[in-house]
Amino acid sequence: MKKLIPFVLCAAMLLAGCGNTADTEATSSEAASVASESAATSEETTEPAADSTASEAPAEEAQTANLESAVAALEEVNPIANPRALDDFSVENELMLTMDNLVAYKGDVTNDQADCGLVFVAQAKDGKAADVEAELQAYKDSLTANDMYAEFADKIAMAQDARIVTSGNYVAIVIASVGGDYGAIDAALETALAF
Repeated sequence: MKKLIPFVLCAAMLLAGCGNTADTEATSSEAASVASESAATSEETTEPAADSTASEAPAEEAQTANLESAVAALEEVNPIANPRALDDFSVENELMLTMDNLVAYKGDVTNDQADCGLVFVAQAKDGKAADVEAELQAYKDSLTANDMYAEFADKIAMAQDARIVTSGNYVAIVIASVGGDYGAIDAALETALAF
């Protein structure tokens, strides 16, 4: 229909140039009629699209207070040396998480080459917690896949014991800092995600 309208308008203009003024006036009114019909048709087709957008489910609300309290509780028993806050780039490219699975997150990783400490808590979208957990497991596996460097043996051992815990829509991963205590981390994880 949209391809036909410009053709009809062009034909009307050609006829207007070839005929007398009476024909021109009639052809012009026909062209205007066709144009107004096409505008009405395009308005009708855009209205249902607007209705379908309005019927989408509202976005899930980020529970930042829960995330902050969980990270604080975990870092109390597992302090992160020289911490670097995780941002979108880090979460997607270092932790290898799919951002579309997350509502919000908070966490810190050490910026110290001699350490491996990490505390990260994510609020997953409904039905996506298992996907986030699987991606964090793949991240953990990638950290421990290469043990050829003896000088990093303690870091590799700590990463192998990393904890990944899911509670409802919340998923956490904690890697103890070198010399850290997983017993204390396990106890903190039991309460940190109990919202």
